Amino acid sequence: MARRGKHHPPDSRRTGSRPGRRPSTSKRRVPNTRHAGSLRALRVFAYAAPVAAQAIMLVVMLLQGQWLFAIMVFAGCCGCAATLLITLLRQQPSADPLSSSAIAGTGPPQQHQERADEPALHERILPATSLEELLGIAGQRDAWRIIARRWLSPAHSLRVPLGVDGHKRPAFLDLLEQGPHAIVAGTTGSGKSVLLQSWCMALAALHPPHALQFLLLDFKGGSAMNALSTLPHTRGCVSDLDLQHAMRALEAIEQELRGRERLAAQQGVADIRDMDPRPARMIVVVDEFYAMAGQLPDYMDRLIRVASLGRSLGMHVVACTQNPLGQINASMKANMSLRVCMRVHDSLQSQEMIGSDHAARLSAKAPGTALCCVDGRETLLRCAFCTDLAYVARQIRYAARLHGWLQPEPLFTAPLPAQITYERVLREHQSGCSPGQSVLIGLADDGVHTAPAHVPVDRGNIAVVGMPGRGRSTLLRHIERLVRERGWKHVRVVDDADELLDVLNTSACAEQFRHDLFDERRTVVMALRSTKSLRIPEHGTIRVMFPCAERSVDLADGIPSALLNTMTVQDLHTPGRAVLLGVGQARVIQCVAPIGDA
Repeated sequence: MARRGKHHPPDSRRTGSRPGRRPSTSKRRVPNTRHAGSLRALRVFAYAAPVAAQAIMLVVMLLQGQWLFAIMVFAGCCGCAATLLITLLRQQPSADPLSSSAIAGTGPPQQHQERADEPALHERILPATSLEELLGIAGQRDAWRIIARRWLSPAHSLRVPLGVDGHKRPAFLDLLEQGPHAIVAGTTGSGKSVLLQSWCMALAALHPPHALQFLLLDFKGGSAMNALSTLPHTRGCVSDLDLQHAMRALEAIEQELRGRERLAAQQGVADIRDMDPRPARMIVVVDEFYAMAGQLPDYMDRLIRVASLGRSLGMHVVACTQNPLGQINASMKANMSLRVCMRVHDSLQSQEMIGSDHAARLSAKAPGTALCCVDGRETLLRCAFCTDLAYVARQIRYAARLHGWLQPEPLFTAPLPAQITYERVLREHQSGCSPGQSVLIGLADDGVHTAPAHVPVDRGNIAVVGMPGRGRSTLLRHIERLVRERGWKHVRVVDDADELLDVLNTSACAEQFRHDLFDERRTVVMALRSTKSLRIPEHGTIRVMFPCAERSVDLADGIPSALLNTMTVQDLHTPGRAVLLGVGQARVIQCVAPIGDA
């Protein structure tokens, strides 16, 4: 007996398990069926009793002829009966939404008794895989050849492999069919930025630049999107380190949407697939959406319009946030049918994203694990990671060079520089040469793009208005030098013309100056301290206004309030920063330094 006890420990004899195995804990997981049955019976009785009571009242009132009260009781009786019916139906065994088969969307439905296995799913670690393996370019020295070959076959969807599912098979996401917009949520460290990087890289590797383009808005400092900014598909990349640059990107989104609307109206079509030529699909990727909404709240309506109208116009939004509760507009969220929820701390956040608290119980040991929800159906996946972002981006650039596709023009340009020279404008802008009788005075900005700013010297007088130290006299000397070099005898340049405009000044110089102002054969370019004596349009229709940083004065000088709202304190104190006012136009400009000056 001692020898048998040696080979068969007491624990083994008591539990009936085989030697060397841990005791089974299944008994502790089995719910108390007798207690559960009693609870179900009590619940059914609680709903059935009001139904019976109201049915009796209904019969009595019908017998007494109280028809009005009978109708009221009948409505309540129907409501209680419906509640009872729902309760009875819920007693039937249902599928376990947390099982791997149910989440993956394959396999037979799990029974209610299998809920004891719920913790096993959330402690389950899906294997990590690289994006290069999913794309079939891992270990390939000439991966650009594979990418270039794939671009030859037209793709009618945005379906790309993004990771592995619960059955260790490739998991695909299709922003066109499952979207058209997507929202990605997850706590810090859950892998949101890696998901965005892999998603964009996979899209770029399977779709050529003329068919797909990116606009990247990174409000985490710009580190996550730096590698993607070198792709030939990228039309712009900004971060929260330069909010003025980010505002230009949002304005560019609005212009792009209006341009596509006009194109669709001109061709009489309702969808981008019917346009000829067909514009490239544009994906606006926003990392840390809540930060952008907090810092640029006045520009969020641009993204809301894209979410509402972008599907038929080929514009998509992928928004990434840590907390989806109250941070994404309800109208935007209504159009974001593709939900990817990584691990979150709060079950309410998971409920907001996917309609269940499953994402709040995802394991923190596997970054990149997420639940993808489309039309209420959840899919468990683990996002792939890109082993070498720089290498994959370089191979994509090589493939684009093979096809002869150049880097597309940026969707927006950088803000105006604090200083610019005449030679630099001529060198960087092919259209910098002055057309006809006009003078290049600087670089103009319409809020999205910058372009050379010219003033014509054959369409009326020109007034340069500003206080000393703002660049007024410097601009006047630049105009005078160009006029002298080109031999324009009909142009007269006058500095400090405030006293000459005074009607009480009867000197010969003042009389001659006022005569030249109304001579249609001459053009007067004058510098003034203020617009007190300047009459518009008699004295001139073209003005270069240097704001004085006093809003009421600037508005009285003719600068539009909308334009003043876009100018920062730095703009108002930058020498040479002015507003060019003409017939039907108002643009911020940075005046050039004189020729030969730095």
